[in-house]
Amino acid sequence: MNMPKIKTIIFSTILIVALFFIFKNKDNFFSKKEITSKKEVALPSAMYISELTTLRESIDGKPKNSLIIGTSINILKVEKNWVYISTEKPDYKGWVEKKYLTEIKLKDKDIFQTIKVLTDIPVDKEGAENNNKNFIKKMVDTDFNIRELYQLGDVQFKSINKQFYKNNPKNDIRAVYISLNGMYHVDDYIDLAKQTNINAFVLDIKNDHGRILFESPTARKVLGDSYIRPRVKDMNLFIKKLKDNNIYLLGRISTFKDEAYAISNKNDTILDKRYNRAYRSSDKIPWLSPYNRNIWYYNVELAKEAADLGFNEILFDYVRFPDRVQNLEKNSKLIYNNTYSETKSEVIQRFLKYAHDELAKKEVYTAASVFGQIGISKDDENIGQHWESISNVVDFINPMAYPSHYKGGTYGLKNPDNNPFTLLNYYTKDVILRNDNLENPAIIETWIQGFSAPWIKNYRNYKTKELKEQIKALKVEGLNGYLVWNASSRYYWDGLK
Repeated sequence: MNMPKIKTIIFSTILIVALFFIFKNKDNFFSKKEITSKKEVALPSAMYISELTTLRESIDGKPKNSLIIGTSINILKVEKNWVYISTEKPDYKGWVEKKYLTEIKLKDKDIFQTIKVLTDIPVDKEGAENNNKNFIKKMVDTDFNIRELYQLGDVQFKSINKQFYKNNPKNDIRAVYISLNGMYHVDDYIDLAKQTNINAFVLDIKNDHGRILFESPTARKVLGDSYIRPRVKDMNLFIKKLKDNNIYLLGRISTFKDEAYAISNKNDTILDKRYNRAYRSSDKIPWLSPYNRNIWYYNVELAKEAADLGFNEILFDYVRFPDRVQNLEKNSKLIYNNTYSETKSEVIQRFLKYAHDELAKKEVYTAASVFGQIGISKDDENIGQHWESISNVVDFINPMAYPSHYKGGTYGLKNPDNNPFTLLNYYTKDVILRNDNLENPAIIETWIQGFSAPWIKNYRNYKTKELKEQIKALKVEGLNGYLVWNASSRYYWDGLK
Protein backbone atom coordinates (compact mmCIF):
# COMPACT_ATOMS: atom_id res chain seq x y z
CA MET A 1 0.00 0.00 0.00
CA ASN A 2 1.43 3.35 -0.99
CA MET A 3 1.97 6.20 1.48
CA PRO A 4 -0.78 8.58 0.18
CA LYS A 5 -3.43 5.90 0.76
CA ILE A 6 -2.10 5.18 4.27
CA LYS A 7 -2.20 8.91 5.13
CA THR A 8 -5.75 9.15 3.79
CA ILE A 9 -6.89 6.19 5.90
CA ILE A 10 -5.22 7.58 9.05
CA PHE A 11 -6.73 11.04 8.49
CA SER A 12 -10.19 9.57 7.88
CA THR A 13 -9.96 7.47 11.05
CA ILE A 14 -8.93 10.46 13.15
CA LEU A 15 -11.73 12.54 11.63
CA ILE A 16 -14.35 9.85 12.36
CA VAL A 17 -13.19 9.48 15.99
CA ALA A 18 -13.20 13.25 16.47
CA LEU A 19 -16.68 13.64 15.01
CA PHE A 20 -17.92 10.79 17.22
CA PHE A 21 -16.86 12.55 20.42
CA ILE A 22 -18.10 15.92 19.20
CA PHE A 23 -21.58 14.64 18.46
CA LYS A 24 -21.59 12.40 21.53
CA ASN A 25 -21.33 15.49 23.75
CA LYS A 26 -23.36 17.77 21.52
CA ASP A 27 -26.54 17.65 23.63
CA ASN A 28 -24.71 18.30 26.89
CA PHE A 29 -22.71 21.11 25.34
CA PHE A 30 -25.71 22.97 23.97
CA SER A 31 -28.00 22.32 26.94
CA LYS A 32 -25.43 23.81 29.31
CA LYS A 33 -25.06 26.86 27.10
CA GLU A 34 -28.84 27.21 26.84
CA ILE A 35 -29.38 27.04 30.63
CA THR A 36 -26.73 29.66 31.22
CA SER A 37 -28.31 31.86 28.59
CA LYS A 38 -31.77 31.47 30.09
CA LYS A 39 -30.52 32.33 33.56
CA GLU A 40 -28.86 35.45 32.29
CA VAL A 41 -31.95 36.62 30.41
CA ALA A 42 -34.59 35.69 33.01
CA LEU A 43 -32.77 36.37 36.25
CA PRO A 44 -30.05 39.01 36.51
CA SER A 45 -27.80 38.65 39.54
CA ALA A 46 -29.39 41.63 41.34
CA MET A 47 -33.17 41.96 41.68
CA TYR A 48 -35.86 43.23 44.07
CA ILE A 49 -38.72 41.72 46.06
CA SER A 50 -42.03 42.57 44.36
CA GLU A 51 -44.43 41.30 47.06
CA LEU A 52 -44.19 40.52 50.76
CA THR A 53 -42.79 37.01 51.06
CA THR A 54 -40.89 34.71 53.40
CA LEU A 55 -37.45 33.18 53.04
CA ARG A 56 -37.27 29.39 53.45
CA GLU A 57 -34.57 27.17 54.89
CA SER A 58 -34.93 24.90 51.86
CA ILE A 59 -37.09 24.71 48.75
CA ASP A 60 -40.70 24.79 49.98
CA GLY A 61 -39.29 24.32 53.48
CA LYS A 62 -39.57 25.95 56.90
CA PRO A 63 -40.02 29.74 56.99
CA LYS A 64 -37.27 32.11 58.12
CA ASN A 65 -37.34 35.90 58.05
CA SER A 66 -39.73 37.83 55.82
CA LEU A 67 -38.78 40.18 52.97
CA ILE A 68 -40.76 43.35 52.25
CA ILE A 69 -41.39 44.99 48.90
CA GLY A 70 -38.34 46.71 47.46
CA THR A 71 -35.74 44.61 49.28
CA SER A 72 -32.60 44.34 47.14
CA ILE A 73 -31.43 40.76 46.71
CA ASN A 74 -28.58 38.86 45.04
CA ILE A 75 -29.28 35.59 43.27
CA LEU A 76 -26.89 32.79 44.20
CA LYS A 77 -28.62 29.71 42.76
CA VAL A 78 -31.68 28.79 40.69
CA GLU A 79 -33.74 25.60 41.02
CA LYS A 80 -36.87 25.53 38.83
CA ASN A 81 -39.35 27.96 40.43
CA TRP A 82 -37.13 28.75 43.42
CA VAL A 83 -34.03 30.89 43.85
CA TYR A 84 -31.44 30.93 46.60
CA ILE A 85 -30.72 34.54 47.53
CA SER A 86 -28.82 36.82 49.85
CA THR A 87 -29.54 40.38 50.99
CA GLU A 88 -27.49 43.20 52.43
CA LYS A 89 -27.89 41.57 55.85
CA PRO A 90 -25.36 38.70 56.03
CA ASP A 91 -27.69 36.31 57.88
CA TYR A 92 -30.56 36.84 55.44
CA LYS A 93 -29.96 33.95 53.05
CA GLY A 94 -32.48 31.41 51.89
CA TRP A 95 -34.89 30.24 49.24
CA VAL A 96 -37.69 32.33 47.78
CA GLU A 97 -40.16 31.69 44.98
CA LYS A 98 -39.14 33.19 41.66
CA LYS A 99 -42.54 34.83 41.12
CA TYR A 100 -41.83 37.33 43.91
CA LEU A 101 -38.83 38.89 42.14
CA THR A 102 -38.68 41.93 39.88
CA GLU A 103 -36.00 43.92 38.08
CA ILE A 104 -37.81 47.17 38.84
CA LYS A 105 -36.46 49.31 41.66
CA LEU A 106 -39.47 50.76 43.43
CA LYS A 107 -39.80 54.31 44.70
CA ASP A 108 -40.12 55.28 48.34
CA LYS A 109 -43.87 55.61 47.91
CA ASP A 110 -44.14 51.93 47.05
CA ILE A 111 -41.58 50.69 49.56
CA PHE A 112 -43.13 52.52 52.52
CA GLN A 113 -46.23 50.38 52.67
CA THR A 114 -48.29 52.38 55.17
CA ILE A 115 -48.54 55.32 52.79
CA LYS A 116 -51.25 53.36 50.98
CA VAL A 117 -53.93 54.07 53.58
CA LEU A 118 -53.12 57.70 54.35
CA THR A 119 -55.95 59.87 53.09
CA ASP A 120 -54.43 63.30 53.68
CA ILE A 121 -50.97 63.39 52.11
CA PRO A 122 -49.51 66.93 51.98
CA VAL A 123 -48.19 68.29 48.68
CA ASP A 124 -45.30 70.61 47.87
CA LYS A 125 -45.52 73.92 45.95
CA GLU A 126 -45.61 72.11 42.61
CA GLY A 127 -48.46 69.89 43.77
CA ALA A 128 -46.37 66.74 44.09
CA GLU A 129 -47.05 64.41 47.02
CA ASN A 130 -44.56 64.53 49.88
CA ASN A 131 -44.67 60.81 50.41
CA ASN A 132 -41.14 59.58 50.91
CA LYS A 133 -40.32 57.74 54.09
CA ASN A 134 -38.08 60.44 55.55
CA PHE A 135 -40.79 63.06 55.16
CA ILE A 136 -43.34 60.86 56.90
CA LYS A 137 -40.92 60.37 59.79
CA LYS A 138 -40.85 64.14 60.35
CA MET A 139 -44.63 64.16 60.63
CA VAL A 140 -44.81 61.39 63.22
CA ASP A 141 -44.80 63.69 66.23
CA THR A 142 -47.24 66.21 64.78
CA ASP A 143 -50.07 64.08 63.40
CA PHE A 144 -51.53 61.44 65.70
CA ASN A 145 -53.26 59.45 62.96
CA ILE A 146 -50.08 59.18 60.93
CA ARG A 147 -48.14 58.18 64.03
CA GLU A 148 -50.51 55.27 64.65
CA LEU A 149 -50.01 54.02 61.11
CA TYR A 150 -46.27 54.56 61.17
CA GLN A 151 -45.88 52.52 64.35
CA LEU A 152 -47.37 49.51 62.60
CA GLY A 153 -44.04 49.13 60.81
CA ASP A 154 -43.49 47.92 57.27
CA VAL A 155 -46.86 46.33 56.69
CA GLN A 156 -47.98 45.83 53.10
CA PHE A 157 -51.03 47.46 51.53
CA LYS A 158 -50.06 46.76 47.93
CA SER A 159 -52.63 44.29 46.63
CA ILE A 160 -51.76 40.60 46.33
CA ASN A 161 -53.11 37.97 43.97
CA LYS A 162 -56.39 36.44 45.19
CA GLN A 163 -58.55 34.04 43.23
CA PHE A 164 -61.83 32.20 43.29
CA TYR A 165 -61.07 28.62 42.42
CA LYS A 166 -63.16 26.75 39.87
CA ASN A 167 -62.57 23.50 41.74
CA ASN A 168 -63.48 25.12 45.06
CA PRO A 169 -66.49 27.37 44.41
CA LYS A 170 -67.73 29.60 47.19
CA ASN A 171 -70.92 31.62 47.48
CA ASP A 172 -72.17 33.48 50.55
CA ILE A 173 -71.65 31.15 53.47
CA ARG A 174 -73.94 30.94 56.47
CA ALA A 175 -72.06 28.86 59.02
CA VAL A 176 -72.32 27.60 62.57
CA TYR A 177 -69.33 26.68 64.73
CA ILE A 178 -69.13 23.05 65.86
CA SER A 179 -66.69 22.21 68.66
CA LEU A 180 -64.72 18.97 68.87
CA ASN A 181 -67.28 17.63 71.35
CA GLY A 182 -70.02 18.64 68.96
CA MET A 183 -68.61 16.23 66.36
CA TYR A 184 -70.37 13.41 68.21
CA HIS A 185 -73.67 14.92 67.06
CA VAL A 186 -72.75 15.78 63.48
CA ASP A 187 -75.97 14.21 62.14
CA ASP A 188 -77.97 16.72 64.17
CA TYR A 189 -76.05 19.60 62.60
CA ILE A 190 -76.65 18.17 59.14
CA ASP A 191 -80.38 18.24 59.97
CA LEU A 192 -79.93 21.85 61.11
CA ALA A 193 -78.47 22.73 57.73
CA LYS A 194 -81.31 20.98 55.90
CA GLN A 195 -84.00 22.84 57.86
CA THR A 196 -82.42 26.32 57.94
CA ASN A 197 -80.33 28.66 55.79
CA ILE A 198 -77.09 27.21 57.15
CA ASN A 199 -74.85 25.88 54.37
CA ALA A 200 -71.43 25.69 56.08
CA PHE A 201 -69.76 24.40 59.24
CA VAL A 202 -66.77 25.81 61.10
CA LEU A 203 -64.97 22.77 62.52
CA ASP A 204 -62.05 22.80 64.94
CA ILE A 205 -58.96 21.45 63.19
CA LYS A 206 -57.04 22.43 66.33
CA ASN A 207 -58.65 23.98 69.39
CA ASP A 208 -56.90 26.16 71.96
CA HIS A 209 -56.04 23.11 74.06
CA GLY A 210 -54.09 21.89 71.03
CA ARG A 211 -56.31 18.90 70.39
CA ILE A 212 -56.52 17.84 66.74
CA LEU A 213 -59.63 16.81 64.79
CA PHE A 214 -57.96 14.15 62.62
CA GLU A 215 -54.93 11.86 62.61
CA SER A 216 -52.05 14.22 61.83
CA PRO A 217 -48.47 13.12 61.09
CA THR A 218 -47.39 16.74 61.63
CA ALA A 219 -48.97 16.99 65.07
CA ARG A 220 -47.78 13.55 66.15
CA LYS A 221 -44.20 14.50 65.28
CA VAL A 222 -44.28 17.96 66.87
CA LEU A 223 -46.28 17.19 70.02
CA GLY A 224 -44.71 13.89 71.06
CA ASP A 225 -46.26 12.74 74.34
CA SER A 226 -48.68 15.69 74.28
CA TYR A 227 -50.41 14.27 71.21
CA ILE A 228 -53.92 13.05 71.99
CA ARG A 229 -55.83 10.66 69.76
CA PRO A 230 -57.89 12.56 67.19
CA ARG A 231 -61.60 13.18 67.64
CA VAL A 232 -62.55 11.61 64.27
CA LYS A 233 -60.99 8.27 63.30
CA ASP A 234 -62.19 7.88 59.71
CA MET A 235 -61.81 11.42 58.41
CA ASN A 236 -62.42 10.51 54.77
CA LEU A 237 -65.81 9.02 55.60
CA PHE A 238 -66.61 11.99 57.84
CA ILE A 239 -65.78 14.53 55.12
CA LYS A 240 -67.70 12.54 52.51
CA LYS A 241 -70.84 12.60 54.65
CA LEU A 242 -70.65 16.39 54.95
CA LYS A 243 -69.86 16.91 51.27
CA ASP A 244 -72.72 14.61 50.25
CA ASN A 245 -74.98 16.99 52.14
CA ASN A 246 -73.51 20.03 50.36
CA ILE A 247 -71.79 21.44 53.44
CA TYR A 248 -68.98 23.94 52.84
CA LEU A 249 -66.17 23.26 55.33
CA LEU A 250 -64.12 25.85 57.19
CA GLY A 251 -61.31 24.47 59.33
CA ARG A 252 -60.64 26.57 62.43
CA ILE A 253 -57.11 26.65 63.84
CA SER A 254 -56.34 28.21 67.21
CA THR A 255 -53.06 29.66 66.02
CA PHE A 256 -51.00 31.17 68.84
CA LYS A 257 -53.01 29.87 71.79
CA ASP A 258 -52.19 26.18 72.09
CA GLU A 259 -51.75 24.22 75.31
CA ALA A 260 -50.42 20.96 73.85
CA TYR A 261 -47.77 22.70 71.77
CA ALA A 262 -46.70 24.85 74.73
CA ILE A 263 -46.21 21.79 76.93
CA SER A 264 -44.02 19.99 74.41
CA ASN A 265 -42.17 23.06 73.03
CA LYS A 266 -41.56 25.35 76.00
CA ASN A 267 -38.92 27.45 74.21
CA ASP A 268 -41.46 28.59 71.60
CA THR A 269 -43.85 30.18 74.09
CA ILE A 270 -44.17 33.72 75.43
CA LEU A 271 -42.14 33.55 78.64
CA ASP A 272 -43.74 35.06 81.73
CA LYS A 273 -40.78 36.03 83.93
CA ARG A 274 -42.99 36.29 87.02
CA TYR A 275 -43.43 32.52 87.10
CA ASN A 276 -40.70 31.38 84.71
CA ARG A 277 -43.23 29.63 82.49
CA ALA A 278 -45.39 30.27 79.44
CA TYR A 279 -47.70 33.26 79.74
CA ARG A 280 -51.26 32.18 80.47
CA SER A 281 -54.39 34.24 79.98
CA SER A 282 -57.24 34.27 82.50
CA ASP A 283 -58.49 30.90 81.21
CA LYS A 284 -55.12 29.35 82.17
CA ILE A 285 -54.25 28.41 78.59
CA PRO A 286 -50.66 29.23 77.50
CA TRP A 287 -49.69 31.46 74.59
CA LEU A 288 -47.08 30.87 71.91
CA SER A 289 -44.88 33.59 70.46
CA PRO A 290 -46.12 34.74 67.03
CA TYR A 291 -42.50 35.65 66.25
CA ASN A 292 -41.46 32.00 66.31
CA ARG A 293 -41.26 30.45 62.84
CA ASN A 294 -41.55 26.89 64.17
CA ILE A 295 -45.12 27.75 65.16
CA TRP A 296 -45.81 29.27 61.76
CA TYR A 297 -44.70 26.07 60.11
CA TYR A 298 -46.68 23.81 62.45
CA ASN A 299 -49.97 25.65 61.96
CA VAL A 300 -49.64 25.92 58.20
CA GLU A 301 -48.64 22.26 57.81
CA LEU A 302 -51.77 21.32 59.78
CA ALA A 303 -53.78 23.58 57.49
CA LYS A 304 -52.32 21.86 54.43
CA GLU A 305 -53.22 18.43 55.83
CA ALA A 306 -56.80 19.66 56.30
CA ALA A 307 -56.82 21.02 52.75
CA ASP A 308 -55.77 17.62 51.43
CA LEU A 309 -58.63 16.02 53.35
CA GLY A 310 -61.19 18.25 51.65
CA PHE A 311 -61.62 21.42 53.70
CA ASN A 312 -62.57 24.38 51.52
CA GLU A 313 -61.19 27.12 53.71
CA ILE A 314 -58.85 27.53 56.69
CA LEU A 315 -59.83 30.04 59.35
CA PHE A 316 -57.00 31.17 61.63
CA ASP A 317 -58.34 32.15 65.05
CA TYR A 318 -56.28 33.59 67.91
CA VAL A 319 -54.00 34.90 65.18
CA ARG A 320 -52.78 37.63 67.48
CA PHE A 321 -50.85 38.47 70.63
CA PRO A 322 -52.53 38.19 74.05
CA ASP A 323 -54.53 41.24 75.07
CA ARG A 324 -54.33 43.27 78.29
CA VAL A 325 -50.60 42.78 78.76
CA GLN A 326 -49.42 46.39 78.44
CA ASN A 327 -48.35 46.64 82.08
CA LEU A 328 -46.46 43.36 81.92
CA GLU A 329 -44.67 44.53 78.78
CA LYS A 330 -43.93 47.92 80.29
CA ASN A 331 -42.25 46.21 83.24
CA SER A 332 -40.39 43.75 80.97
CA LYS A 333 -42.16 40.71 82.39
CA LEU A 334 -42.86 39.06 79.04
CA ILE A 335 -40.21 37.70 76.69
CA TYR A 336 -41.33 37.14 73.10
CA ASN A 337 -37.94 36.23 71.54
CA ASN A 338 -38.44 38.62 68.65
CA THR A 339 -35.65 37.22 66.46
CA TYR A 340 -36.15 39.53 63.48
CA SER A 341 -37.09 42.72 65.40
CA GLU A 342 -40.60 42.88 63.94
CA THR A 343 -43.56 44.90 65.16
CA LYS A 344 -46.65 42.99 66.23
CA SER A 345 -48.59 44.11 63.16
CA GLU A 346 -45.74 43.13 60.87
CA VAL A 347 -45.46 39.58 62.16
CA ILE A 348 -49.20 38.87 62.15
CA GLN A 349 -49.50 40.08 58.57
CA ARG A 350 -46.41 38.13 57.54
CA PHE A 351 -47.68 34.90 59.05
CA LEU A 352 -51.02 35.25 57.26
CA LYS A 353 -49.32 36.07 53.96
CA TYR A 354 -47.15 32.96 54.34
CA ALA A 355 -50.26 30.88 55.08
CA HIS A 356 -52.09 32.38 52.10
CA ASP A 357 -49.16 31.61 49.78
CA GLU A 358 -49.10 27.97 50.88
CA LEU A 359 -52.85 27.34 50.83
CA ALA A 360 -53.29 29.03 47.45
CA LYS A 361 -51.16 26.25 45.95
CA LYS A 362 -53.88 23.84 47.07
CA GLU A 363 -56.70 26.13 45.89
CA VAL A 364 -57.98 26.54 49.44
CA TYR A 365 -59.05 29.91 50.88
CA THR A 366 -57.43 31.68 53.82
CA ALA A 367 -59.49 33.48 56.47
CA ALA A 368 -58.68 35.26 59.73
CA SER A 369 -60.77 36.02 62.80
CA VAL A 370 -60.14 39.47 64.29
CA PHE A 371 -61.30 41.26 67.42
CA GLY A 372 -64.44 43.27 66.72
CA GLN A 373 -62.74 46.39 68.06
CA ILE A 374 -60.16 46.16 65.27
CA GLY A 375 -62.78 47.24 62.76
CA ILE A 376 -63.18 50.63 64.43
CA SER A 377 -59.67 51.14 65.84
CA LYS A 378 -56.95 53.05 63.99
CA ASP A 379 -54.12 50.94 65.41
CA ASP A 380 -53.56 47.28 66.25
CA GLU A 381 -54.80 47.46 69.86
CA ASN A 382 -51.40 46.07 70.93
CA ILE A 383 -52.38 42.59 69.73
CA GLY A 384 -50.95 42.85 66.21
CA GLN A 385 -54.32 42.99 64.46
CA HIS A 386 -54.74 46.01 62.18
CA TRP A 387 -57.71 45.89 59.83
CA GLU A 388 -56.10 46.87 56.54
CA SER A 389 -52.93 44.90 57.26
CA ILE A 390 -54.90 41.68 57.63
CA SER A 391 -57.64 42.30 55.08
CA ASN A 392 -54.99 42.82 52.42
CA VAL A 393 -53.40 39.36 52.72
CA VAL A 394 -56.32 36.98 53.31
CA ASP A 395 -59.31 35.97 51.22
CA PHE A 396 -61.87 36.42 54.00
CA ILE A 397 -61.83 38.48 57.18
CA ASN A 398 -64.09 37.53 60.09
CA PRO A 399 -64.60 40.27 62.69
CA MET A 400 -66.03 39.02 65.99
CA ALA A 401 -68.66 41.74 66.27
CA TYR A 402 -70.47 40.37 69.31
CA PRO A 403 -72.67 43.12 70.85
CA SER A 404 -71.82 41.85 74.35
CA HIS A 405 -68.15 42.65 73.77
CA TYR A 406 -68.61 46.41 73.35
CA LYS A 407 -68.56 48.86 76.23
CA GLY A 408 -71.42 51.23 76.92
CA GLY A 409 -71.34 54.35 74.78
CA THR A 410 -70.20 52.59 71.62
CA TYR A 411 -72.15 54.14 68.73
CA GLY A 412 -74.09 56.08 71.37
CA LEU A 413 -75.61 52.89 72.77
CA LYS A 414 -75.90 52.73 76.55
CA ASN A 415 -75.94 48.93 76.42
CA PRO A 416 -74.77 47.51 73.05
CA ASP A 417 -75.74 43.98 74.10
CA ASN A 418 -79.38 45.08 74.20
CA ASN A 419 -79.19 46.53 70.67
CA PRO A 420 -77.89 43.81 68.31
CA PHE A 421 -79.36 45.29 65.12
CA THR A 422 -78.14 48.84 65.71
CA LEU A 423 -74.68 47.77 66.86
CA LEU A 424 -74.14 45.41 63.91
CA ASN A 425 -75.54 47.89 61.41
CA TYR A 426 -73.23 50.73 62.46
CA TYR A 427 -70.29 48.37 62.73
CA THR A 428 -70.85 46.93 59.27
CA LYS A 429 -70.88 50.40 57.72
CA ASP A 430 -67.52 51.11 59.39
CA VAL A 431 -65.71 47.96 58.29
CA ILE A 432 -66.93 48.37 54.73
CA LEU A 433 -65.33 51.82 54.75
CA ARG A 434 -62.11 50.32 56.13
CA ASN A 435 -62.02 47.87 53.26
CA ASP A 436 -62.42 50.77 50.82
CA ASN A 437 -58.86 51.80 51.76
CA LEU A 438 -57.55 48.77 49.88
CA GLU A 439 -57.45 47.86 46.20
CA ASN A 440 -58.18 44.18 46.80
CA PRO A 441 -59.49 43.65 50.34
CA ALA A 442 -60.72 40.45 51.91
CA ILE A 443 -64.42 39.66 51.76
CA ILE A 444 -66.11 40.37 55.09
CA GLU A 445 -67.94 37.48 56.76
CA THR A 446 -68.85 38.52 60.28
CA TRP A 447 -68.99 36.37 63.39
CA ILE A 448 -72.35 37.02 65.07
CA GLN A 449 -73.37 36.31 68.64
CA GLY A 450 -75.16 33.01 69.21
CA PHE A 451 -74.83 33.07 73.00
CA SER A 452 -76.03 35.07 75.99
CA ALA A 453 -73.55 37.00 78.15
CA PRO A 454 -74.68 36.75 81.82
CA TRP A 455 -71.35 38.20 83.01
CA ILE A 456 -72.43 41.70 81.93
CA LYS A 457 -75.02 43.84 83.68
CA ASN A 458 -78.53 43.86 82.20
CA TYR A 459 -77.58 41.34 79.53
CA ARG A 460 -80.03 40.18 76.88
CA ASN A 461 -80.88 36.54 76.21
CA TYR A 462 -79.79 35.77 72.66
CA LYS A 463 -82.34 33.52 71.02
CA THR A 464 -84.26 33.51 67.72
CA LYS A 465 -85.07 37.23 67.59
CA GLU A 466 -81.52 38.33 68.38
CA LEU A 467 -80.04 36.09 65.70
CA LYS A 468 -82.44 37.44 63.10
CA GLU A 469 -81.69 41.05 64.07
CA GLN A 470 -77.95 40.56 63.59
CA ILE A 471 -78.38 38.80 60.25
CA LYS A 472 -80.70 41.57 59.06
CA ALA A 473 -78.20 44.25 60.12
CA LEU A 474 -75.57 42.66 57.90
CA LYS A 475 -77.92 42.06 55.01
CA VAL A 476 -79.18 45.64 54.71
CA GLU A 477 -75.54 46.70 54.16
CA GLY A 478 -75.01 44.07 51.49
CA LEU A 479 -73.29 41.36 53.56
CA ASN A 480 -75.08 38.05 53.14
CA GLY A 481 -72.45 35.77 54.66
CA TYR A 482 -71.98 35.20 58.39
CA LEU A 483 -70.66 32.77 60.99
CA VAL A 484 -72.49 32.07 64.26
CA TRP A 485 -70.46 31.51 67.42
CA ASN A 486 -71.56 29.57 70.45
CA ALA A 487 -68.74 27.84 72.35
CA SER A 488 -71.03 24.94 73.28
CA SER A 489 -72.36 24.74 69.69
CA ARG A 490 -76.01 25.04 70.73
CA TYR A 491 -78.23 27.11 68.46
CA TYR A 492 -81.81 28.34 68.13
CA TRP A 493 -82.75 26.81 64.80
CA ASP A 494 -85.65 29.18 64.13
CA GLY A 495 -83.25 32.11 64.22
CA LEU A 496 -81.32 30.64 61.31
CA LYS A 497 -84.25 30.00 58.98
